[in-house]
Amino acid sequence: MSSDTINLLVSGGVSLVVGAGSALFVIGQYKAKVDRVIEDQKSCDKKRTDMKTELDKLLEFKTQAQKFIDEQIYNKKSPLSLTELGKKLVTESSLDKIFEQVKDDLVSMLEKEHLTTQYDVQEHARSLMDNLTDYSPFQPVKQYAFEHGQDLGQILRAGAIMLRDYYFEKHPEIVNPNERW
Repeated sequence: MSSDTINLLVSGGVSLVVGAGSALFVIGQYKAKVDRVIEDQKSCDKKRTDMKTELDKLLEFKTQAQKFIDEQIYNKKSPLSLTELGKKLVTESSLDKIFEQVKDDLVSMLEKEHLTTQYDVQEHARSLMDNLTDYSPFQPVKQYAFEHGQDLGQILRAGAIMLRDYYFEKHPEIVNPNERW
């Protein structure tokens, strides 16, 4: 074999070894990145599961807190009626007077739900009132709540009974004739 052939074989062999080494190095780096992504995904899955668990706990706490608040303003009987505290909140906050001015607007909001049962009306009225903390006619109630250390949501939930009853006046076809509202 000539020296040129030997040089060519050595160069080719060295190039092959360097190329194979480089390829293995790049593949190794890629595998490390893939392994990190897999580990990151496992970590994210665990965090997501932990967050869902904590969120479920918060939702249960909110439900229990709402039941406690409702026990303060509603008598436990069917249909729901206001306790003395509920009546006091509605009166002292002037929600009863404001309600008289906006009751048709509030009923219109409920009518969009196409309610067919007394229970649905009651629950949608409470839900609607829960979401009206920024309703402009209720701003004086918000001010009252701030000035007197009261909970605006509790006052509005008490007002939901007035809304429910007025809705029944506007829609007597929903009311069960055997029940007194």
